[in-house]
Amino acid sequence: MARMSFLAPTPLQCVLDAFDVAPAQANSPFDLLTQPVEWRHSKAKTMRKHIAANDVAQSHDHGGPNNAAQYYSPFNSHYQTQPHPQYNPPHHHGHHAGPAHLHPGVPSSPHMHGPPPSHSCNNLTPSVLPTGPSPPLNSEERIRQRSWYKKCRKTEEGNYYRQPPRRNKNNKTNNNSVNISVNGDIHHQNNMANTPTAASTTENGAELEVERKFFQQMSNIPEPKVKEVEPRSASLIMAPPDFDQSEFEMSTVHVELQLSEKGRDKYRTVYSGPFQEITLKNLKPATEYSLRACSRFEELKGSMTEPVIFKTLCCVPDQPQHPKLANKTKNSLLLKWNAACENGSKISTYSLEYDKGLNNGEFYEVYSGLVKQHRINYLQAGTKYTFRLAAINSIGKSLFSELTSYCTSGTVPPQPDPPTITTSQINSLNLSWVKRQSDETFTLQMEDETTGHGFLVVYNGPNCSYKVPNLQRNTDYRFRLSAKNEEGPSKWSEIVTYQTLPGPPGIPSKVQVKGKIHAHHFKVTWDPPKDTGGTKVFNYHVEMDDGEGFRNIYNGAELECSCDGLIPGSTYNVHVACSGPGGKSDFSDSISVTTPAVIPGQSQPPKLQGKPKATSLHLRWGPPVSDGGSPITEYIVQMVSPDNTTREVYKGRDTDCVVAGLLPGRPYLFQVKCSNKIGAGPWSESCEVVSGPGVPDAPKCPTVNWKSPHCIQLSWEKPVNNGATITDYRLEWQQKTNLDFTQLYVGPQRKYEIKNLLPATNYSFKVSAINSAGAGPFSSVCRCQTQPSSPAAVVHCKVQTTATDALLKWEEPHNNGSEILSYNIDTGDKQLINITDATEYRLEHLSPDTVYRIKIQAVNAIGPGAFSFAIKVITKSLPPEPPSLECVSAAPNSLKLKWGDGRNPDLIQYQLEIGRDDKHFQTVYYGSAHVYKVNRLSELTSYDFRIFAINDAGCGEYSNLFKFSTTKAPPPPLRAPKVSEITVNSCQVEWQGCKSMGADSVIYQLQILCISRGEHEYKSVYRGTETSFNYNPQLYTLKPLYIRSTPTECFRWQNRIRNNISSMVLRRKAEEVQRETSRGSREKQVCCYMTEKLIDWKLERDRECGFG
Repeated sequence: MARMSFLAPTPLQCVLDAFDVAPAQANSPFDLLTQPVEWRHSKAKTMRKHIAANDVAQSHDHGGPNNAAQYYSPFNSHYQTQPHPQYNPPHHHGHHAGPAHLHPGVPSSPHMHGPPPSHSCNNLTPSVLPTGPSPPLNSEERIRQRSWYKKCRKTEEGNYYRQPPRRNKNNKTNNNSVNISVNGDIHHQNNMANTPTAASTTENGAELEVERKFFQQMSNIPEPKVKEVEPRSASLIMAPPDFDQSEFEMSTVHVELQLSEKGRDKYRTVYSGPFQEITLKNLKPATEYSLRACSRFEELKGSMTEPVIFKTLCCVPDQPQHPKLANKTKNSLLLKWNAACENGSKISTYSLEYDKGLNNGEFYEVYSGLVKQHRINYLQAGTKYTFRLAAINSIGKSLFSELTSYCTSGTVPPQPDPPTITTSQINSLNLSWVKRQSDETFTLQMEDETTGHGFLVVYNGPNCSYKVPNLQRNTDYRFRLSAKNEEGPSKWSEIVTYQTLPGPPGIPSKVQVKGKIHAHHFKVTWDPPKDTGGTKVFNYHVEMDDGEGFRNIYNGAELECSCDGLIPGSTYNVHVACSGPGGKSDFSDSISVTTPAVIPGQSQPPKLQGKPKATSLHLRWGPPVSDGGSPITEYIVQMVSPDNTTREVYKGRDTDCVVAGLLPGRPYLFQVKCSNKIGAGPWSESCEVVSGPGVPDAPKCPTVNWKSPHCIQLSWEKPVNNGATITDYRLEWQQKTNLDFTQLYVGPQRKYEIKNLLPATNYSFKVSAINSAGAGPFSSVCRCQTQPSSPAAVVHCKVQTTATDALLKWEEPHNNGSEILSYNIDTGDKQLINITDATEYRLEHLSPDTVYRIKIQAVNAIGPGAFSFAIKVITKSLPPEPPSLECVSAAPNSLKLKWGDGRNPDLIQYQLEIGRDDKHFQTVYYGSAHVYKVNRLSELTSYDFRIFAINDAGCGEYSNLFKFSTTKAPPPPLRAPKVSEITVNSCQVEWQGCKSMGADSVIYQLQILCISRGEHEYKSVYRGTETSFNYNPQLYTLKPLYIRSTPTECFRWQNRIRNNISSMVLRRKAEEVQRETSRGSREKQVCCYMTEKLIDWKLERDRECGFG
């Protein structure tokens, strides 16, 4: 694409001279664009000559004198305005006024450009860049394509860098070039020698590099820093990304924050705007949130930061719901409430307050605790109390709930005052009364003496007023009132009487002409209105319309009026109204009166038009010779049927009609007469017409002949053929009432036999006749029921068995028209079991684990039905007998029990129970094993056990009680004794004692084994209650010893001697001792020995000390 070109500074003076403009008036050729269009067009030619002569027309991207020719190509206006395919910047509109910036190579010649106007552009939808020639440089599309780049690039050293728009990849090299003339016109020409492909590729590469660098710097956004966290809000600081301030402008780069709760992977955007300190609100207390951010420039987004996790603080509980009433008495109220939201800190107390029934806005605490219900006692009867509730945790106290009021039970209200009337209307009365503190609802009763029904309830509710509707006018009504609360109703108030207002009278009835209507006068009479409005009617008002509107002709109390001065042959409309104390009524319906005239003469006889049809024909007639001086208003056609009955078949203004509803093939007589507003003329002469042939008439209802419960025969009579011979009959039947009729037979016979029917079943039949004109109507439906028969077989049967009996249940089969009287049950015996009025039976005294085959038969008045299919019944086996218990082994804390012989082919389950102190038994084992060890028992204690067996037949009986006892527990094992204070003649042996086992005392026994003498058995040297012993072995001095403490385990102890004793000698000696003193896996020996070198060392020490 071509880019906007700038003029070099050398030819600037030439350009200004060509346009006769001083340098002070224009800083660059672009400032000439602000001149008038006419002036620019007149100077354009001269400017082109100066540019060509000095070779100054250079493109911003293809600089050089060889490209000057591209500025002189004609303008081509086929470019489309499309936004950039990737970005959607706001549109720039027109030229702008603002701070000056410099073009390259034009020193001190600033070109005036500025920011776009502050109006918005709504078209931000991306679109594909069109192929073809590049759009004009000053077109709207080129401005939109460069808009995002202009926003983020700065003006540097007077140069306005423009990012070229991207070219479509499908665009091929195009030799079209775009030129900007001095007057602002844009020209396009084909320049095969100067192709901008290379420069355009360079521009696209530069644009991609700038976009990549811009995206990388947008992604260098630091993580959000949470500054302050509250229970429902959090303040954070967002720092802008690390941009190259010398290259990009940060004023339009914003930040987007996304928030997610713990446990939810979905983030939602909570903020999008400038970089600043942000406060997140409406957060949940004591909740962990994840926060991440990215920078955003219009539709371009940078990479997301790592999530920052923070948790809101705990706060006071939410406002609880108001307490609800659970129960009440005269002196107490039981309230309950639901738990409130804790908001991170567990609720410690609920505070319930009430106003003591004073209703003065002051509340007093009546309960404080964690239980969510409380009964308030010592209250006054029939009093309303107001309550509120608050929740308290370690943070503080919540808001109080909404106020709610409840009343204690009390006494019935006293007798109320009678209701008072507010307003009285014609058909209603507005009554009101006073509500007292003890009143909850009211019952209003009314008595209408005209009906004789006494007092009836007209209102029941809590309101203090009521409008009684649908009353009669000017009528007295009696009222009384009763108040009611939960304790019951009060006495009725005193009876009061109120009267409705009178209304206007009704419309006079039976307005008619009295006597003969004359050519110039007639009389009108009427009856009084049925509804007088509750008072007497004073006057009647008569109005007559002669075509110019109604006018009053009479006012008075009489019930008739004479209308005089009339025109013969004219029509008059008269209506009547009446008036009384309640007002004036509406006018009655108007009556139309026409003065007499001459009736019309005899009409012409009707004539047949076309060929007659089977059920209709077309007649036409002419007007009468004389209309009697009045226009004909209607024609009347009369028809005489073959049975000499007469009926009117047409009445109207037309002179022809179609007569329908005729019988086919019958003769008919027709006459016509006409009438005007005076009356009808005489009948015309008769015209005889025969109708065409038609379908046959409907046959009579078929007759039924029952042959068996499964077969009937239908027959029918031949109907009237209506002028054509009957060829066939169609018989249809309906098997169920919800189904349609279907064809059963078609043929010339008038009888048909139907087989394979169900007994006692309703069937419907109808038949129609067919001739050459078609099928006639069907006969009336013949409904019949087949004869009853024996019942159907029992189909559905259920069996419930035990070891000795079986319960049979079956559904009643179809009785086939006769009620089922009894059932026969065949169990395989010779004699059947007969039962009546039941669909179930229990077979008793059966053998356990036996197969029976049972059949059931239903019987009605016709006879027995078929047996059902054989039902296989298998009785269950008897429950097993309980086994005998025996104790295999007893321990201080357990008992191992055994039962049975160890074999269980029938998979019998056993339940072992142990007796408790409360004389109840507890299950300790359930399964199919024969051995079980009962643990966690007390030592030296007797226990009762019992057992029973379970199989498919059920649970067997409990066994007899077995009593087993635990043994006494030995003392716990001792730790290894410690040997200290070793001398030549003695040593001190110590061990850790154990606790006493109840009242028993613990005695310790110390044993020693001498190895040097070849002993193999331990000898006791101490027995007592002490935990230490000073051993002085004078006979065994300097001899190896083995020491053990009983009655528990033994431990081996080895005294390590000085370093001058060889370790090899010690190891060899230790192996020899271990071979000689092995006592099994549970004994641990204590070994104390001295080697020969130790003896020599000891003798030398004795000589040094003077012991010889």
